[in-house]
Amino acid sequence: MEKPKLKAVGYRRVSMREQIDGHSLDAQEKNIRDYAAYQGWDLIEIYTDAGISAKKDSHRPDLERLMHDAKAKKFDVIVVDKIDRFYRHLAGLLTALDELRSIDISFASVQERLDFTSPWGKPMLTVLGILAEIYLDNLRQETLKGKHQRAREGLWNGLPPYGYCKGLCSACEDPNGKGVCPDFGNPNKSDGKRLVLHLVDSEVVKLVFSWYLSGKQSDASIAEKLNSYHITFSDGSTVKVRQKGHPGVSVAGPFKKDLIRDMLNRVFYTGKLPYKASSEIGARKTKRSELNEMTLYEGKHPALISEEDFQRV
Repeated sequence: MEKPKLKAVGYRRVSMREQIDGHSLDAQEKNIRDYAAYQGWDLIEIYTDAGISAKKDSHRPDLERLMHDAKAKKFDVIVVDKIDRFYRHLAGLLTALDELRSIDISFASVQERLDFTSPWGKPMLTVLGILAEIYLDNLRQETLKGKHQRAREGLWNGLPPYGYCKGLCSACEDPNGKGVCPDFGNPNKSDGKRLVLHLVDSEVVKLVFSWYLSGKQSDASIAEKLNSYHITFSDGSTVKVRQKGHPGVSVAGPFKKDLIRDMLNRVFYTGKLPYKASSEIGARKTKRSELNEMTLYEGKHPALISEEDFQRV
């Protein structure tokens, strides 16, 4: 009985510089097609990211679509002309190969003569998966050490919490920059390494604590009140306040009671940096029940709330 053909797909990529330097997408495609034909595979599609770097954290739409289709088992093997077309950095490559191994999708590179569909290639992919686990675990530990050191130095980890910004006003990318903050486009207030108070959002934080401590407002009523609240500046101009969302998850918009509750639980607003190595809390929202399990460092960011008010809340 004839063995069924493997379904193969190709992936090709060039950066803007490589397009100029003549690294042709057509040449990559020819090599991929020739290799698939030689192996007797059925090449059903070629995914392409043109003018995009393979550096860490770069957004490559067709690579994302490729990995999504791999999970849906739309093909059996991925073919690239060279490994660096797929990933340039080791962590990304090992993670991707391990993910493909776990869903039984194979991988082949024409130039490096790597073919994980062969009898020798399959155990090699398993070994790479083990190496990926070791490498990524070590990388994770090193990252945690780096973040812990930042906390010791009083520097935040991650995105600036609501109420703060990086102070890079002249090239501001904060969701509550343009159209919200009067400092947008002005000279920088910081070098971006230390947080400064966001002119609008910091006032919102103070209002939330003040209203809650009055004993007359709940999380829900504070959120409702903020959603129609405007801050007036010394020049008479006003701006409607809003939460700023989370990049890639949610967009700037109305306040909700859960966000108010998170705000009231942030010890970060007292000028402290909470750190818990096991969960890497850093500057994120912190449950008060977790505070006894954490180390609090003196932050280099300005406090918005007194420790007394934080405890009263």
